[in-house]
Amino acid sequence: MHVLIFGATRNTGLETARLLRARGDSVTAVARKNANTEALSAAGAAILEGDALDGPGLKQLLAGKSFDAVVCSLGNTPWTSEKVDHVGVANVVDACKAASVPRVILVSSIGAGDSRPALPLAARVVLGKVCDLKTLGENHLKASGLPFTIIRPGGLGKGPATGRGVLLEDPTISGGINRAEVARLIVQCLDDPKTIGKTYSAIEK
Repeated sequence: MHVLIFGATRNTGLETARLLRARGDSVTAVARKNANTEALSAAGAAILEGDALDGPGLKQLLAGKSFDAVVCSLGNTPWTSEKVDHVGVANVVDACKAASVPRVILVSSIGAGDSRPALPLAARVVLGKVCDLKTLGENHLKASGLPFTIIRPGGLGKGPATGRGVLLEDPTISGGINRAEVARLIVQCLDDPKTIGKTYSAIEK
């Protein structure tokens, strides 16, 4: 496969790029100007310079290019706006639609959409706004008409993949999962067309 990844310079996106490259797939990552792409380059990923908050720029970036799938693992960080969870995701979706990308996998979060009750009360207070934005991003993807899979991880940990991660269609479950394990589940979804149209909660058992 040739997979395009947004949010690949760190964490889940980077782990996904490494897994795909390790098994021989082609990976292209979109990264902002001056982003640290050393780890991606070391993994053998190609880099395209782009910004998820620049909608017209993304459409131009993807125009004329062909990818088997797009993985969107965007999330706000101390140096990016919270808007990336909604506006950034929506821009990615719109660019994918314009480029006729055959499928999109979106990494969201438990607490978005109908999984809000799965968050403990304290987490709802802290993460409520972020989850609201992630919900808007999810809804934009669902309304786009693109073949999609949405993965909502629980509390994210560092550590290696464990093989204990599961994808469940039950929006009431909660739990934790390592980012490397989320990456394994993303690749699992890429390999399984039966996951298209599904929204999953991802935890480790």
